[in-house]
Amino acid sequence: MILILIVVFSEHAGATMIAVDVSHNEGTVALVTPIIDPMTGNVVAEGIIPTLSWYDWAYFGYDSGLEKANVRRLGYTITYEALKDVDILIIGQLREELSPEEIDAIVKWFSEGGKVLWVAGDSDIKDGAYIQDNVNKLLSAIPNVRLRIDYATTTDTFSNAGKSVYVAGYVRVDLRTPDASILNQGYQSEVGKVLFHEPGVIAWTDENGKWHPLMAGEIPEGVYRIITTSGNGMIEDNYAPEPMAYRTWEKGLFTLLAVEFVELPNGAESLLIVSAESPYGSPVPIWINRYGSYLFDGQQFVTNLLRWVILQASKLTPAEEATAATTTTTTITIDTITESPKTTTPKVTPTTMHNATPLTTTTEDSRGIPLWGLGLAGILLLGAVILTFLVMRKQ
Repeated sequence: MILILIVVFSEHAGATMIAVDVSHNEGTVALVTPIIDPMTGNVVAEGIIPTLSWYDWAYFGYDSGLEKANVRRLGYTITYEALKDVDILIIGQLREELSPEEIDAIVKWFSEGGKVLWVAGDSDIKDGAYIQDNVNKLLSAIPNVRLRIDYATTTDTFSNAGKSVYVAGYVRVDLRTPDASILNQGYQSEVGKVLFHEPGVIAWTDENGKWHPLMAGEIPEGVYRIITTSGNGMIEDNYAPEPMAYRTWEKGLFTLLAVEFVELPNGAESLLIVSAESPYGSPVPIWINRYGSYLFDGQQFVTNLLRWVILQASKLTPAEEATAATTTTTTITIDTITESPKTTTPKVTPTTMHNATPLTTTTEDSRGIPLWGLGLAGILLLGAVILTFLVMRKQ
């Protein structure tokens, strides 16, 4: 019986495919090779892919290290065809901009619903402002997305790893965040800490294109703050353009990583992560657990975040269900009006019904039980009958 259960349920469980992009010079630090602490030269973490080996990993671009580690290469550039089987797409710091065709492919894939897109930004130090602009070009191309990377740098004079620009972010999940306990577990102390090495800051735009700070009292629906600075955070402006949502030298608690549940125009829903530092590729990615003498929870946080987004994505509406649910059905009511003994004129009254019962692709009986579930119940019942027969025969 146990073997039967394993076979049945294995058919319905597949590994989540996570693709990372290295085709725009994002770098490969922390993907497959151990992370070296730049302060001490010691290995402080194994790579993300070998550590989280239960996922089905793939990548865009070309890297000899990833090839040697047998990570599946989906193509040299991002295309819709290559994205079809991808559940989560992680794009590190875009040191080269995405082509219009790649942006279109990502938008089309994301609009299918049930997808997760993680886009990482940077500070505006050196070429960071160019990375920020590349990120915002992608975010602004996705319909109904609010989150943005502002053109600034976040520092923290209280919570840091030796310099105010090496921000030790707190995993302080907004209280209304669904299934928040997943994001808050397994840290070295009560509150998790993640290193954001020279980070940017998260903002959002309204339907009129106006920028707003992502702070308490100004959080749009469907957006949740996950990691913030301490109350001693500060906004700095190093290179043009000037910040759009924040003021230079403004102090307070600022957002370093946020998620957004995005409802697309077709009714489908997908999940967006925007972070002010990258989980990989950056010289000091957020995956890191130690920086000099400072300890962090980077690995545990990324592990928790991926678990959380997979759970949330499983609850989201895919495009085909959204289409079925929002399809307008017109019912024609025909009233016969007699004008003469030989002639009748139909009176047509259209009745519009929205939110019709969604169509599903799963074959079920009238009570909503999948056929494979009925089959399993039948097998268990048959086994019980056989077992009873054998026991009675022995007696």
